[in-house]
Amino acid sequence: MFNVYIRTQSIILEHKNHARAEILSFGALLHAYALLQKNGEWFNAIQGYENPEQARSNITQGFRSAKLSPFVCRMKNARYRFNEQEHHCQKHNRKGHALHGLIYDQDFQIGEQYADDNSAWIELHHHYRQNEEGYPFCYRIDIRYTLSAEGLEIASTVSNSGTEAIPIADGWHPYFRLGEQADTWQLYINSQEQLEFDQDLLPTGKRIPDQRFSRASLIGDTMLDNSFVLQNHDGAACHLENAQFRLSLYPDDSYPYLQIYIPPERQSIALENLSGAPDCFNNGMGLHILAPNSRKTFRTRYQLSEK
Repeated sequence: MFNVYIRTQSIILEHKNHARAEILSFGALLHAYALLQKNGEWFNAIQGYENPEQARSNITQGFRSAKLSPFVCRMKNARYRFNEQEHHCQKHNRKGHALHGLIYDQDFQIGEQYADDNSAWIELHHHYRQNEEGYPFCYRIDIRYTLSAEGLEIASTVSNSGTEAIPIADGWHPYFRLGEQADTWQLYINSQEQLEFDQDLLPTGKRIPDQRFSRASLIGDTMLDNSFVLQNHDGAACHLENAQFRLSLYPDDSYPYLQIYIPPERQSIALENLSGAPDCFNNGMGLHILAPNSRKTFRTRYQLSEK
């Protein structure tokens, strides 16, 4: 039996005696994706926050679980040109480049919910209304989290609520953990190449071969902050596993890129589904242009299992 529980600042989706997800209304952040182990203890595979208050005060320190919208990753010099107009995004910059979109720290409204014997889901939505000078457009984003026997699916639907076309990209920034250090985990990526980056982690426009994890391989001391181009969407885009757990990502074709980052402490790994490449507002790689009254849905699924 599946259930939905609404709390003051969060929502719990639960499959009794099996799995649980916790979503914060702040940022629509995924705070927990947990599995009930054979020993009767819950294991949370998300490196989240101690509580909603900490999430609110620390979101820009790593952007853990952040929704990336209307642009993803870095934007070169925090500037882009659209419809012959130059725009400057100044919300959160690092080394002069804009980071991770504009709605990661916004409160979402809780919408419809449902639970039965097969699944539990909740919808959250936020309406962006020209809040920032650098993005003078209007759009609505609806996020549906669905917990089922097949894992946790997240569908983000962006709707252009304005009177002119808008540029849009979508992504997620979750940090996953399996216990111990990332060095001891195995990683598989359904990719043969990555985007070449410059010294500021911005794409040069070239692709370079990378088959290090085209078969499941030990991460070891590998440093990663790369954007991999997925080969296809016929199976899992990525597997992450250790001796006890296996985590798999199943994005649909709306997410052709997988950004992977291992932070310095190496206790987690960010596996970021991206609809467009970093700086796609400038390089056009995966950029979507939504006409007025049109919409686009981006969908991915996480599956956690115990061996």
